[in-house]
Amino acid sequence: MTRSKSWSASLEDSVFALGAAARECQRAYQAAVIAKGHVDLDRVRLLDGNVALRAPGYTAEHEPHLAALSRIGDVQLKVEFQLKALYEEAARAYAHGANWAIRQVQDGQQPARVEIKTDSDGQYFIDDWMPALTLDRYAEAAAVESARRAYEWCLTAGAAAEVISQQTYVPDHEAGQMHQALDIAAGLPDAAYAYGVLAEAALRFAITHQQSPRG
Repeated sequence: MTRSKSWSASLEDSVFALGAAARECQRAYQAAVIAKGHVDLDRVRLLDGNVALRAPGYTAEHEPHLAALSRIGDVQLKVEFQLKALYEEAARAYAHGANWAIRQVQDGQQPARVEIKTDSDGQYFIDDWMPALTLDRYAEAAAVESARRAYEWCLTAGAAAEVISQQTYVPDHEAGQMHQALDIAAGLPDAAYAYGVLAEAALRFAITHQQSPRG
C-alpha cells in the first residue's frame, strides 16, 4: 500500500518541480545562444563560389554558403528569443511560487502544492512584484531579500526602458538611459531563478518553524 505524502513534502516537491522546469528552460536557452554563435557571420569564413539561379524571366547569381548561414541564423535567432521568453516565464514562476509557498506556510496554511494563475491560453499569469519575506532567525534571510531586490531592479529597468521607447522623440541622453536599462532588464530570467533557488531553501526553514496564523 502506497503511503500518501505529507502536505509539506508535497509542497516542497511542487516548488522543486518549478525549479526543475526553470533549469530545463535555462539549459535550452543557453544551448540556443551557443548554437547561434556557430553561424555568426562575423566569425565564419565565407567560401567563394556562386551558382546561377534561373527562373522564368530572369537569371541571378546566388552565394549558397552565405545564404545558408543567413537562413540558419534567422531561424536560430527566433528560437533563441522564444526560449529566452520560455526561460523567463519558468524562472519567474519558480520565484513567485516559492515566495507564495513560504507566505502560505507562515500564515498557518498547509497547501499541498503551489497555486499559479494562468491566462486564457494556459500561460502563467505572474504578478510583477513579490512581497518581501519575513524570515526571522533564518541565516540566509539577507541573501533572500537581496535576491528579491535584484529581481525587482530588473523589472523596474524593463519598465523604464519601455516608457522611454514609447516616446515620439527620444533624445540622445534618454536613448543611452534606455539601452542601459535594457541591459539590466536582460538579466531578469537569471535574477528570478537565483531568487527561486534561495527561496526554495528557505521554504524548508519556514515549514520547520511553521507559525500560527497572524492575527
